[in-house]
Amino acid sequence: MTQPKKTLLPPVFLFEMIDHGYAIGKSLHQHGIKTVGFFPSSKNFEYFSRLPYKKYVTPQNNEERLEQLISAAKEFSTKPVLIINNESFYPFIYQYLDELKQYFSFELPEKGILNTLLEKDLFNEFALKNNIRIPVSVEVSHQEPVNQNTFAHLQFPLVIKPKYRSPDWAAKYKFRKAFVAKSLKESVSICQELFEVVDRLVVQEWIPGPDSNVFFCLTYLTAQGQVLETFCGQKIHQHPILLGNTSSAIPTKNKAIEQETLRILKLSGTSGFCSVEFKKHEITGQYYVIEPTVGRIDRQQYVSSVSNKDVVLSAYCHLANIPLIKKRSTSDQYIYIEETLQLKSFLDYRYYKSKESEKIRQIIKHRKLKFMHLTKKDPVTSLLVMAGLVKHFLHYLIKGKTIEFQEDEITKELMAYQPEKSEAYQTVPTSQL
Repeated sequence: MTQPKKTLLPPVFLFEMIDHGYAIGKSLHQHGIKTVGFFPSSKNFEYFSRLPYKKYVTPQNNEERLEQLISAAKEFSTKPVLIINNESFYPFIYQYLDELKQYFSFELPEKGILNTLLEKDLFNEFALKNNIRIPVSVEVSHQEPVNQNTFAHLQFPLVIKPKYRSPDWAAKYKFRKAFVAKSLKESVSICQELFEVVDRLVVQEWIPGPDSNVFFCLTYLTAQGQVLETFCGQKIHQHPILLGNTSSAIPTKNKAIEQETLRILKLSGTSGFCSVEFKKHEITGQYYVIEPTVGRIDRQQYVSSVSNKDVVLSAYCHLANIPLIKKRSTSDQYIYIEETLQLKSFLDYRYYKSKESEKIRQIIKHRKLKFMHLTKKDPVTSLLVMAGLVKHFLHYLIKGKTIEFQEDEITKELMAYQPEKSEAYQTVPTSQL
């Protein structure tokens, strides 16, 4: 197919253009696509980027937010593509879905389908019905009494994480995604503490294994069920280690995960950006579905955007109703790195004297580095990222640990945790994995 003229390319609105939203904007910008960035604050370091065609600070009020989006869209003669990177915007998007559809091109699943995949109790029911292997979990709310009986049927250790990471959670816990409990008493105590900042929590059995046992499959499904592209990847490190966000990852070929991902998503009837994350059990070698993501891009999307299987670019061309933009062929011998998170992950592993800290060194020797933020085309943002890296590294040299790091005995235990081969796991069997 012939690449369309750059002047005909509809703009893309990145809602929001921080973290992986920035990385996707950087990738699309390379194809001559105008990016309009929305930011939580003018203090975000990505706000100083010179890549966006226009920049806006997003209002907190829904009506003002809608007015801002529509006003910005009217400045263009072609219908912009809207890409969402934050699940906290779901209520806003669905509330004003009809109005937004008039001005933007995007696809979302029906709200009931989205709830089925994201609501832990509904997804558990869906998994049981459709032979999907998942770790046993429960969802708890601050409106209901939580006591030791709530978790009596679960096997420890347990991972406790928020149903949705609210602004209050981000303000208090920043990059932390979850806590771990090793007893009934501790489970109740952690839940009571976390209910001070969030209303709902997911409590899930821990699947043993290091960060590199986490795999993911990204895809985009049209409203008609067409698969535009799929991409499989493997995490190397996370931050916080074991329970955090992707700090480094590599592309991988895993037909079983790809097939299971598409089976799950097609059975659900979802559409738009979607992915499924798996974890490989360290002892049994079985893959467990940790969580699906639907309706938005996630942090792993940049891993695909620098590959030959660019899920976001394919989705953009589909939504913009233009021929597929051809990319220059590239090697899959690379490693994606989120600079700040990877530095902290590496140093935290060194603090714990874990051999996992050396894993990335071995991979870097044989692969090209691909960064989330660093680029010669955006010097101010890159310099701000570099300054942050220097700050974290100097703090480690002086204090012997990274900023905001707190030694965690449970993390030590999880890194060393080796269940018996006969240890029974309450799971749903599946023939695929």
